Amino acid sequence: GPEVETRTAKKLAADPQLTCGKMMVNSVTAGLMYMWVDLFGRPLLPLAAYVGLLLSPLRLGWSFSERNEVRSVISIYFFILSAGVLPMWCLKRGGTVGRCLMLAYVSWYMLMDTAHLRGGRFVAAFRRRNFWKHFAAYFPMSLTRTAKLDASRNYIFGYHPHGVISMGAVCNFATEATGFSELFPGIDLRLLTLGTNFRIPVFREYLLGLGVGCVSRASIVGNLARQPGASVMIVIGGARESLETAPGSNKLILGNRKGFVKLALQTGTSLVPVFSFGETDLFGVFASSRFRRMQLWLQKQMGFGIPFFFGRALTGGVLHRVFGLSRGVMPLRMPVQSVVGRPIHVDKPVPKPTQEQIDELHQRYVEELQKVYNEWKAPFLADRAQAMENQGELAKAVLRRGSFHLEKVESLTVVG
Repeated sequence: GPEVETRTAKKLAADPQLTCGKMMVNSVTAGLMYMWVDLFGRPLLPLAAYVGLLLSPLRLGWSFSERNEVRSVISIYFFILSAGVLPMWCLKRGGTVGRCLMLAYVSWYMLMDTAHLRGGRFVAAFRRRNFWKHFAAYFPMSLTRTAKLDASRNYIFGYHPHGVISMGAVCNFATEATGFSELFPGIDLRLLTLGTNFRIPVFREYLLGLGVGCVSRASIVGNLARQPGASVMIVIGGARESLETAPGSNKLILGNRKGFVKLALQTGTSLVPVFSFGETDLFGVFASSRFRRMQLWLQKQMGFGIPFFFGRALTGGVLHRVFGLSRGVMPLRMPVQSVVGRPIHVDKPVPKPTQEQIDELHQRYVEELQKVYNEWKAPFLADRAQAMENQGELAKAVLRRGSFHLEKVESLTVVG
């Protein structure tokens, strides 16, 4: 119909490098690199030099667009792994002043700051940076609207499946890489994640800048109350579902996940199911009973799962050229299409919903999600097959063996 529209991330042919924003990011990168070497000593210098080369704007044999796409992925890994380096360096090398400042900052946000519960410190410019467009084009990512949303209402978006890292959720709904605000004008969407992420110094500030919040009842209610159109996105399957991830799999932990439905009834908020085709295709996973028991124990104790995953090695990187390895940490270049289903409206709040009302709305939600999957499965699988065909012969051989299993596609399954 006329309301259906898909936006796919496009490769950027130009991206000026000498801008204030990029110079600031490069300065932060250099500072973090210095902290790594200062903390762990000279043996880290060769690795630091190699990572610095990969993070630099030098082409290194790639085209301009491919270079920036690869660079964006490596940058994300680098900054996530460096999240603990700044506080560690301040405590160990920062002297009395550095230690006092870091302890004061951590004490302030742990005891007083509520920005992650109310959508505070949001910086819209963070979402519009070309960095995220390069990142989205790496796969590429695409976002599909099946129905327009009324900006006078509030919505709870449910994202499925979790995948290893929920790349599609971040890229399509926490940035403007695929034009969310153009497809859904007036909808101020905030992606919600584990509260643990907001305990990490400085890293939390960038999440807040992107509009990411804590996935808790207080945060959901606080965000929905901001204004008409204020909405949240929850990755419904959470940590438990991340442990079910495997290429070609579509197993959803949803059957007993009804808390978001109850909250939608209590607040009079409409539900919007989202199915992200290809989210589970980006990494291979190590599967064994020993790993499985360890993962389930960690998920129970810590509240989040740790899938043992792997990706591909850079064709021009050290792992492939020197050691001949085809596996590495880079995600596979496979398409991800997030399809936003039709809204399931809740016309007025129900302060004390009955179990029957919760079950009925949950059933409607599951049916709409299944409908999205059934309607969009065939065209996506055609694109997926074409993406496989476009891979080089070496890449095809890697993708078709072992734990990647990209030629196997399972049907959508809803479990507890």
